[in-house]
Amino acid sequence: MYTLRNRIGMAILVIMSCTAVLFAAGSKEPSDTTVGNTPVRVSFWHPNSGLLGEAMTALVSEFNSTIGAEKGIRVEEVYQGKAADVATKLRASLQANRKTDLPDLAQLDATGVMDVRDSELMIPMQRLVEEDPGFSLDQLQEGTVLSMTYRGVMIGMPFNASTILLYYNKDAFREAGLDPEKPPRTLAELASYAALLAKRSPDGQSVLRYGFAGVPTTYELVSWIGQQNGVSYLTDKLNGHEGNPTRVLFDTDGTMARFLDEWRNVYASGGLGNMTSDVRQQFIAGKTAMFVISTSSLATVIDSVAGRFELGVGYLPQVDETSTGGVNIGGGAIFAFDNDNDPGKSASWEFLKFLMSPESQLFWHQKTGYFPVSKATYDLPAFHAHIARNPLFKVAIDQLHDSDPRIQSVWWPNSYQAYYEIQNGILEMLEKHVPTEETVRNLAAVLNRFMDEYNRMNKE
Repeated sequence: MYTLRNRIGMAILVIMSCTAVLFAAGSKEPSDTTVGNTPVRVSFWHPNSGLLGEAMTALVSEFNSTIGAEKGIRVEEVYQGKAADVATKLRASLQANRKTDLPDLAQLDATGVMDVRDSELMIPMQRLVEEDPGFSLDQLQEGTVLSMTYRGVMIGMPFNASTILLYYNKDAFREAGLDPEKPPRTLAELASYAALLAKRSPDGQSVLRYGFAGVPTTYELVSWIGQQNGVSYLTDKLNGHEGNPTRVLFDTDGTMARFLDEWRNVYASGGLGNMTSDVRQQFIAGKTAMFVISTSSLATVIDSVAGRFELGVGYLPQVDETSTGGVNIGGGAIFAFDNDNDPGKSASWEFLKFLMSPESQLFWHQKTGYFPVSKATYDLPAFHAHIARNPLFKVAIDQLHDSDPRIQSVWWPNSYQAYYEIQNGILEMLEKHVPTEETVRNLAAVLNRFMDEYNRMNKE
């Protein structure tokens, strides 16, 4: 049987041949990183599991057996649990100033950036870039660079970059008389589609299938707010990318009210299921016809659906016809730390360059659904062949290129609390019929309080 491990093995062989050529023609010859006869060991913490974990292990193994073996470097990957677990362990070491407990590199999502961005022990990634004349930020997708830019400096290397997509059941579309090649473009269309796609039992007492399921959180809102009025932000300081945010902006610029009014109409259609967990599983089981989730889930969803129905993906529906559309870049990045190991982070940088190579980015994209950060990946014949075979992967890339790179994720304190406060506020609005303006005021009040409390304890 041709297993996933077989496929990864074949892909590794392709990468090995490609990266050998790439690095043979590298832009500069780094100094020998070996200390005596002992290789420099680079510790790397990450949150990848499942298909993502297999892909990361394959990349680390590929580096260690090629470039690492040549240059005397060995990367030691350490799975630390979920992204929140990585951030929690880093935060404990940073707050205690325990340098030797820190890894050389750690992969974080947007919620973990607040824990590291102001630490003196975090080495801004742009510094490593500028020390290598053969590497330029121009090699990376502009939006990914901005997604990890803090006060004008790129602090993390964008790696597992993603956008949010609409996933839908094409068979359910056909059953409802909808064109399976035309997913909804706006929230108004989402409402009408959801009504047609919903199925109830013959007695009407139970829902057999929702048209759409999910309750918006911060992740969705940074795009739905961001695409209005040209480009908008949830908070001041460019969503925290120019310093600690102090207040929300959506209560004065009308963006939240406009979104909530449209979302209320989706609920009123009768096809919306207010699910806050297991939405992906419900979709795979055929109990909802549409939902939104990161591109990073695409490979997993394809694998889980396993041909039981035809899967479709589309752009995140825009708020209304006046919105520019577009989505923020989510996912995460890799950060470097001063831990008294790997002086100058020269060995760590070799590994990072390997991860950012066009071939490594293609492999990561194919195995996970995260889109390539390296621009050169899009020119590879292997990439074009992959997209021809797997057109669903192209949708996220097209949406990325059609989005304004200034639409950014929000870096704010109490990110997990904010996530649930937003979800609960929207649920209360829908199920308890709370007026839109009251919902906006309530959300603004609690989120502003989070920021005020944080800023009083953390003076800039």
